[in-house]
Amino acid sequence: MTSPLTNRRRFVAAAGGGAGFLFLPSARVAFGYQANERLRLAVVGMAGYGAYHGFAEAIHTYENAGYAVSCDVDRRKVQKVYDLWAKRAAEWARSDKESERKAAAEHYSRLDEKKPPHFTDYRRMLDEAADQIDAVIVATPDHTHAVIAAAALRAGKPVLAEKPLTISAHEARALHKLARECKLPTQMNNGGTASPGFRRGVEIIREGLIGDIRNVHIFFSRGGRNFQQTPRGTHEIPEGLEWNLWLAQVPWREYHPEWINRIAWRETSIGELGNFGPHAANMAFMALNVKDLWDGTAHPAAIRVRADCSGANQLSYPLWEKITWEIPARASLPPVTFTWHHGYPPDYAPGSRKMFADLLGDHGAAGDGLKELLPDAGCLIIGSKGLLATNSHNTIVRLLPKEKFENVEQSRPLTIPASPGHYKEWVAACRGGSTPLSHFEYAAPFAGFLNAGSIATRFPNETLEFDPVSGQITNHPRAAAFLQYEYRKGWSI
Repeated sequence: MTSPLTNRRRFVAAAGGGAGFLFLPSARVAFGYQANERLRLAVVGMAGYGAYHGFAEAIHTYENAGYAVSCDVDRRKVQKVYDLWAKRAAEWARSDKESERKAAAEHYSRLDEKKPPHFTDYRRMLDEAADQIDAVIVATPDHTHAVIAAAALRAGKPVLAEKPLTISAHEARALHKLARECKLPTQMNNGGTASPGFRRGVEIIREGLIGDIRNVHIFFSRGGRNFQQTPRGTHEIPEGLEWNLWLAQVPWREYHPEWINRIAWRETSIGELGNFGPHAANMAFMALNVKDLWDGTAHPAAIRVRADCSGANQLSYPLWEKITWEIPARASLPPVTFTWHHGYPPDYAPGSRKMFADLLGDHGAAGDGLKELLPDAGCLIIGSKGLLATNSHNTIVRLLPKEKFENVEQSRPLTIPASPGHYKEWVAACRGGSTPLSHFEYAAPFAGFLNAGSIATRFPNETLEFDPVSGQITNHPRAAAFLQYEYRKGWSI
């Protein structure tokens, strides 16, 4: 039998004509490991959502994988993880003799007694400890996802990075290019991708069960922060926080706790569009092959992007926004319009909730069923033969009219392979398994798409023409200036 070290597994994307990826052999590369070799993880952003829930409190669930080094600019966050490990070690040791927790307690006891080496600067970590690391998890604030992921890929390490993958279209383009060149296992952390409902939804759309799709509505009701001025006053930097390293590549400013509001400011995020867009728009973006526009495999044409919002805010994000992307045809798929509706509860953007209620009513929804189809966040995908409604992370599929689709499987995939779980899927890829669905060659174009929408909110009611292949806004020089930003000296992508 051929060893996994010499026989790389080819992953062919599910229906939709995606290209295959061939994993090539390389000395001491994580994805060349035998299954019984330990996978040594570097976790950057120790208590970031994905790292904490995916690894800090679940590391015992990964066979022969563990923390090799840790990295965080805030020692308070590191201590949160250490406290968790100590608590698990003490409490789970008292569990029933044969229980899973009893066995896991030993794992957390070892971590508690011998903590992984800690770095505050990811650059130093990759310089000094690269030979101790097989793969990197990035769960830092939004603005540093891209720079850390790029540095790890250049160091030859597979990467799992939080969403949004980037805060500029330029960063998205750079990561797309890097991913193509490196051919390392990568994944953006939009966990709904691994769910059975998500995968079945992609199949349903691609099978044509709801017909030609011309409109997709993505919605979220939280509202933008709409800050009108930068934080005021002088604040002492908290003990344990390396403020200069927290800022990383963005311009220097004195410490203020309000700067750490990760989705409030344009300089460090793309707002709630970057927070929930990678979840709620994911199924439609994938199933409708929008990524093909970046690959140049679709007929080359610009995406027209336009925003209506509560007002132009160059510092923060508007109270409400309605962003439309007019997407040209991809192969046999017709043009489609995606619209993001975001505002304060109980609405999304002005008039959006009523429009959705009318649309759902036309497809047979009523009463409590109608309310259930309009949660805080979700997506409506409208076809010529029916409507697909899904929730915030695209994990649940509901087809309307209900009686028309009652015999259609809606809860589990029939052709796309089931996932062992979003994090485990990436860990398996690091060992030579199949490429995760949300790999960077998919996720980076998705990030570029969202970033173009964010730029549009700077210029309400003006249409931008965004060319996916060149990564340029071709008709609006002032908007094009926001495709990238200047990094501080010492950081790069």
